[in-house]
Amino acid sequence: MKKIAAILATLAVFLIVLVVFIIPQQGGLISSTSQQASTLARADYNETLPIQEVDLGTSGRSIFIAVVMLSHVLFANLHLGGAWVAAGTETAFLRSRKQRYKRLARSITLFNVILFSAGATFAIAGVLFFISLYPAFAAEAFHIYWWPLFAEAILFAFEIFFLYTYWFSWDRISSSWHQALGYGYAVSVFFQTLMINTLASGMLTPGAAEIAWGASGILTMPATALQGWWFNATTWVLQFHRVAASISFFGFLLAMLGMFHYLDRKDPASKTYWDLVGSYGLSWGLLGLVFQPLIGIVFMYTIFRNQPSAFASIMLGSRAWEMILVVGLLSVLFITVLVYLYDRKGKILKVPGNEKLHQLFRIFIVIAAICGIVLVQPFTMAFGINPLGYMSYKLVALFVLIVIGVIAFGIDLIMLREPGKVEWGALSDTSRYAGILAGVLGIFIIIVMGYVRESARSPWIIYGIVPVPGGQSHPTPIPAYQMFVVWAVIIAMVMTIFWFTSKVTAEHPEKAEEV
Repeated sequence: MKKIAAILATLAVFLIVLVVFIIPQQGGLISSTSQQASTLARADYNETLPIQEVDLGTSGRSIFIAVVMLSHVLFANLHLGGAWVAAGTETAFLRSRKQRYKRLARSITLFNVILFSAGATFAIAGVLFFISLYPAFAAEAFHIYWWPLFAEAILFAFEIFFLYTYWFSWDRISSSWHQALGYGYAVSVFFQTLMINTLASGMLTPGAAEIAWGASGILTMPATALQGWWFNATTWVLQFHRVAASISFFGFLLAMLGMFHYLDRKDPASKTYWDLVGSYGLSWGLLGLVFQPLIGIVFMYTIFRNQPSAFASIMLGSRAWEMILVVGLLSVLFITVLVYLYDRKGKILKVPGNEKLHQLFRIFIVIAAICGIVLVQPFTMAFGINPLGYMSYKLVALFVLIVIGVIAFGIDLIMLREPGKVEWGALSDTSRYAGILAGVLGIFIIIVMGYVRESARSPWIIYGIVPVPGGQSHPTPIPAYQMFVVWAVIIAMVMTIFWFTSKVTAEHPEKAEEV
């Protein structure tokens, strides 16, 4: 437990330094609305409809949107990543005929079935909140994005068909047709998310300098103009970044739930099974984790090319602390995974012939810690430029972490293919809590990234075109201290929901307890 205690202490120190020192030094306590007051004054856009108040202070409306939409993002990403993990796990069963993969694929699918309605509820609530709290923006969005949103609704119906048919047809149809349903579910979620991302990306990198719709009927603008809005500069890169992040998030969530079940169950068969599930989930988490920062770099470069002022705000200006938080959490997650592998695979790594691999993991942990120190260095501070915070150093550190992640993923995959060489079901405290911490960090990173995209737009709803109504009386983004409270509430809520749902959906090795 010394390793876990050291990780938690490092994380606590990092968060304290970030909140107490870095955020104030970078101007993070000053709203973007204040900083861009002169630009907002020149904005040729007026909110003529009444603005609803929610009696939670000046940030009340934004808090409502943040709680609902960030929670929805977690459930949406659960399906976006979980669909591929479920179908891929069934493929692993069909290729290996190992019952644990079938049991796990069924558990994951039922988990998604039950939580599907929760994600849909948060989505509908978010739409209703946008309509009531930002009515003019909602009207503009529906005029421009009517067809992508209509396609999203159709794909939502396909998603329902594939998911529920996939679950209820288990062992009732041929394996090939069943696999087609599973991957049909994954593909429908992919394209449904793409339709949503046409709007999400267009709010940051809109397809035009102004909104010029005016026609009625099938198309409110010329087709080329609408395509520019729908498939703007960041649509596809945001889509693939979300896919990688979702797979990583679901993998680490699966590892965390596996550790909870390991602690909850007392029979040896279940402990062995959930130990294996933990390592299996960690492999999916690592797979997404190595692609996530790589695509993220492309995403940020695309923002830099198309919206340089937004890029400057979140990378060099008063919102830069948010990216420091993201890369800090990413570094701690990498270290946590390496500690898990180092401790969990210790016996197999120490056998004759594998000593160098064991030593390699120790080196990886040290290198990852050094990379983390480089990544959390702020570039700009009140006293000027921090020479340790140059972007070139951070890019090198990220690429080093990616290489380490790829190697660790390969080693873990090889060990999973030879489970007989590992004493499964005898997890140490370090391994258990490393798996749990990986799940918590995976959740935390997803919601912080959602906040980064939101604050990159501030004080605009559609960047440079539609400002957040209310002006200086309703500054955005949500202040850092309030945001940490929102994050804590969301994490506690979704972890509770995920755990109790998993207790219902999990199939354990004992036949009598299978769902």
